[in-house]
Amino acid sequence: MNNDDYKEALFYAASIFNERLGAEFSEDNLVLRCFQTENQQEVFEQFCKQYFPDRLEDRYTEDGYFDFHASAFVGTGDGADGILLRTDIARHPAELKHILLHELAHIFCTRNEIDGDNFFERYCMDDTISREEDGTINAGYAVWRELAAELIAFELDDNCDVVPLRRKKDLLSYYEGELLTGNGKMGVSMILCEAMTSAEGEASMTWDAAKSKFTRFKPFDDPLYRDLLELVFTHVREYFIVIDRDFIYEIGVLYLSIAAQAMIASLKNRFQEE
Repeated sequence: MNNDDYKEALFYAASIFNERLGAEFSEDNLVLRCFQTENQQEVFEQFCKQYFPDRLEDRYTEDGYFDFHASAFVGTGDGADGILLRTDIARHPAELKHILLHELAHIFCTRNEIDGDNFFERYCMDDTISREEDGTINAGYAVWRELAAELIAFELDDNCDVVPLRRKKDLLSYYEGELLTGNGKMGVSMILCEAMTSAEGEASMTWDAAKSKFTRFKPFDDPLYRDLLELVFTHVREYFIVIDRDFIYEIGVLYLSIAAQAMIASLKNRFQEE
């Protein structure tokens, strides 16, 4: 595929957003840049200088910054939004479509999650009451933003199948293990997403109807996971992507409790083995 092919794929995905969610993506307000490992820093700098100068403050020279398939960029005010896409990975067209839907969902959420403002810039910039509070809100938003983007991508992607939780047990266990690898926020996001998009989640309109279905499976037999799933399940059903500070703070509290519980359990197991 060449750059024109990737651009065509992006605007096909954007057309799905426009039709299904009333978005207004167009070639006038959405830009794409493709990069490969050998030129990633150069392309990032050129892209940001042209469209997103504030992102030049990112720590993009550090190892691991470019460990992504694609990344969404949200413009300031009415400025253009953008996507930076890695192209030195072979992908099936269906996989590329889902990646682009996910990144467009990040843009859509940022533009619509609070009234005319950017949640991350307002609440996640380490300027609230205490460092403890900052850390909780940042953690909660990290969990939520990936969950929300993947939920939207799943619902808009006709290639995604709805399957029961019993067929996801190994996947849920894998994501739970991410709590001990440094990728815990993503892992918990995906645990929640797998539940929400399961046959049990899709068929239940209320938490009362869903609760007994979920708690038959790990990790939702754990009260912390169950409370976190209930929180996001009821919120999505009632408010979709609209969020406020208190909701994100609650997610952060529960996530940090889950992470601490996992670490304690790991230490206990290590001591027992020794």
